[in-house]
Amino acid sequence: METLLKESRVPYNTVLEQTPQSGEVTFLERNGHAIAAVVSMDEFVAFQQWRAEETNRQRRQSEAAAIEREHAAFQKMLPELLQKYPGRVVAIHQGQIIAVGDQRMDVWQEARQQVNGAPVYVQTVESSPRIYNLPSRKVIRDVAV
Repeated sequence: METLLKESRVPYNTVLEQTPQSGEVTFLERNGHAIAAVVSMDEFVAFQQWRAEETNRQRRQSEAAAIEREHAAFQKMLPELLQKYPGRVVAIHQGQIIAVGDQRMDVWQEARQQVNGAPVYVQTVESSPRIYNLPSRKVIRDVAV
């Protein structure tokens, strides 16, 4: 089967004597330099899926990093927040308080609207509970001696 390929901006023609099979790549060259590759549709679809997954993974990583920065900002501001907003819910974006309220979901929605869906950190302002580590004895039962 012959396939005629044309590039819209720069006219050139090429003939493929057979359609690439899975795993095969045909390179198109201009002036001795590879400018494109022809792959099977299965590989192209797989590439598109990989690219979409990679884009989502990068977005999730970026959002997680942003939330970590906002959490650090919250922790840094906590003493001041405890004086101004004890027991209230605050939303933080780029290290700034952008919304305050009593209902977590309401504050989150208001904040997300303000920043067009960018990641925000929403937390109730309260001092962290103390955690006590107490040693305890383990009880071992049914031990054959």
